[in-house]
Parts: sequence; structure tokens; C-alpha cells
Amino acid sequence: MRKLYSALLCAMLAMMLAIGIWSLADKDPEISVTEKRELAVRPKFSFSALLDGSYIQQFESYYSDTFPGREKLLGMNRKMNKFYYYSPSEQNYLVIDYQGGAEHGGEALADVEAALSGIKKAASAVPPSPAAIPSAPTPGNEAEPSEPDAELPELDLPQESEVVSNGSIIIVGDRAMDVPTATWPIVDNYAAAVNALNDALGPDVRTISLITPNSAEFYSPESMHTGDHSQKEMIDYCYGKLDKDIVTVDAYSALREHTDEYIYFRTDHHWTALGAYYAYTNFCKAAGFEPAELKDFQTGTYQGFLGSMYTYTQGYPQSDALRESPDTLTYYLPKVETHAKYYSDTTLSDGIPISVVYTKLAEDVDNKYLCFIGGDNPVCIIQTAVEDGPVCLMLKESYGNAFAPFLTSHYSKIVVIDPRKFNQQGKPSLDLKAFAAEQGVDDLLVLNYPFMVSNSYYIEWLNRLIGRGS
Repeated sequence: MRKLYSALLCAMLAMMLAIGIWSLADKDPEISVTEKRELAVRPKFSFSALLDGSYIQQFESYYSDTFPGREKLLGMNRKMNKFYYYSPSEQNYLVIDYQGGAEHGGEALADVEAALSGIKKAASAVPPSPAAIPSAPTPGNEAEPSEPDAELPELDLPQESEVVSNGSIIIVGDRAMDVPTATWPIVDNYAAAVNALNDALGPDVRTISLITPNSAEFYSPESMHTGDHSQKEMIDYCYGKLDKDIVTVDAYSALREHTDEYIYFRTDHHWTALGAYYAYTNFCKAAGFEPAELKDFQTGTYQGFLGSMYTYTQGYPQSDALRESPDTLTYYLPKVETHAKYYSDTTLSDGIPISVVYTKLAEDVDNKYLCFIGGDNPVCIIQTAVEDGPVCLMLKESYGNAFAPFLTSHYSKIVVIDPRKFNQQGKPSLDLKAFAAEQGVDDLLVLNYPFMVSNSYYIEWLNRLIGRGS
């Protein structure tokens, strides 16, 4: 019997060794087909990253993303889960392990179009700019912003759950949400990174910080938005760590006043354009602008939108409720004439025209959220008809995409940069201080949601923009 155990142990060790060698020798995939996202790349080793724990965290994410046979194993796991989970009518909620995706580079419309057409780069015609659209305005049916002293809508919280997992998706009825968890030393590092950006760009550039909660703050069971999961606490704590000359935007209160409206998608992790608008009104208060009125925007819609939360939960029985109740995406067109281009790096030598809001996405583009500035590109520059207006540079992840169109009412130029696209292996470099000076930047807007505020990857990439960190 001892020989049998020894033989089994040796076989198991040999198998583990073989898998380890395979994982090191094979070519790492760059994209997950089933999850529709970029996969983590191998982190660059440094002793400082090893000592502060970020290297281990990044390597674990990299190895998890590139484990041999990962796509097939994910498919098998989802099929097996159908044996273990009940239907939505029998179970009020479901928790699924999820890491928030902050270390991944987002999704760009051009890449999606290229993948769909089978060519390397999309060359399709660009929809006309909003100013050139001849159709009549579509009346919006959303409620006007509430008065400041209006009674807050009551939160209709689902059943409490004792199961709380770091970085999880929870499905409640026909709504899926990703639940962030604060790691307070990392939140300190985020605040320090924003302070460093403020210092690097100097006193002639005003720094504005906007941290927005996601839908779990308002629609999840109470235990999933309290304690270390309280996004309000995370935002307030972070704002308290920022330098006094940094302008902070209270997006939380603006959204809390309208929780009975359609401010977040149910099948996607983003806010709707209406949610972005309400945050924009408080941005204007903080930045000294007069917000454009919602009723003055031309609007349009995309029907049948199934977003990222459906993509990640697809295959679980509970996600059937999401598929049966897809989202409607409503967009608001800029009120002024705009011209925009995206660029692969800050040399600005390869500009491709894009729309600030795409009104005619192809039907086979599933991710309708890509209608906002064409998704996550390294650099997007929007020129507007606002005469003698200031210049804004916005650092953002995809939450900023739906926000950018509203800025066109106040700035003559908006430079949108995704920090995830620079200063890492296989991607271009960026010296933000020099680039901001070249662009004549007046305002630096750093806009993120809590998964970025408590994520060491994203913070490291913010720091690298100004030469801090590895």
C-alpha cells in the first residue's frame, strides 16, 4: 500500500511539474474569448514590488489568467455549476468570485470591430458628429434633478447575506453587481498617487478628484455595502487624505438622491448616462460651472443591451434573469459641435476620427457602452466649439467614458487618457507632466470607481505616469 501511495504521490508531483513547465513555456493568451477582456500580463519583477506585496498580487492574477487550459476549465466549471445552484426563484442571491478587472486594459470599439470583421484594425466609416445629425431630438423621459432638500428615495434592499467575498459579483433578481472591498493601506496609496499627480502638474493646473460608487452601494444586501464594503466610507476616507488644494466631487450624494431612477445598468458594471449626468451636476458645482439641463440634450437609445455582468455570470442559472431583462442604453448628445480622434500613444501621429457619442453602433457590437468615445483607448482628444474655454485632461477607466460627453459643454478641449494603456510591458510610455504642458492643460480630472481606488495595479500605473514607482 505504501508503494501505491508513493507512486500516486510521484505521479501527482510529476503532473504538477509538467503543468508548471507548460505554463512557463507556452505562449500566454492576450484575450479571453468567453469573458471578452484582455488578460493580465506577466509583471515586471522589482525588489520594491516584492517587499510591498504588489508583485505577488500581480503575479497571482497573471498566473490565474494564463493557466494552461483556462478557457476550457472555465466552461466546464460553469456547466458543473448548473448542478449546484438553484434557480432565481428558489434563491434570492448568488455570489461569484470576481476580481474587478482593474488590472485589465478595458475594451475599445476599434478592437471589437476589428475582431468582428476579421481584420487587424477597423476602417469602417465614422458616424456623423452630433452637430451634423439631422433627425429631430428625442424627448427624454427621465425625471429632472431633484431639489437639494427633496426627500431621499427609500432604498429597497434585498435580503441580508452573511456571505461576503472580496471582489465578488452578486446577482439579486434581475440585477448583477460587483462588490468592492476596501484595503485601507491601498486606498492610502491611491490618495498619495493623486497628491503626487497634483504636485507634478504644478499650481497652474487645478486637480479635481471624482470617485463614484457603483450599483452595489445602493442595491445590494446591507452587509455588502457596510464596513469594508462601504463605498461611501472608502470615498470619504480617500478624500480626507487628499491635499487641501485638490477639488473633490461628491458624486455619492448626487446619485443617492436618484436611486429610484435608472442610474445604473442591471446587466453591466457601469453607471448609465443618466447616472453620469447626476454626478456631472455636482462636478459642475465643485468646479464652478453651470450644468447643462437634462431636458436640453438630444437623446437616443440602444435596446437589448447585455453587459459585462451578464458576460461574467453567463452559464449560471441565475444569469437567465439578466438575459430575459436586458438593459436599455440611453445616450445624450453633446450640445456643441465636437471633433474627436483617438491615438495609440502621445506622439499623436496616428489619429483616427471617432464620435463622442456613437448613434449607429453595428448590431453585432454587443457592448453598447462602447458608444461613449469608442470605449477605452490610450488617448482620445475632443475638440469642441466652446470658445476660449479651458482645457481638461481626464485620467479614467471606463466609468469616465459616459462622463466625457457632458464635459464638452464647458471645455474647448478634453484630453482623455486611460492609465491602463501606458508604461507597462508591450505598451507605450507616457510622461504626463510633459504631455499636459504640451496640451495646455488647465484642469486635471481623475475619475474612478472604487475597484480602482483599492487596486495596487491601477495605482502603480497612475504613479508611472509621472515617473514614480517601478
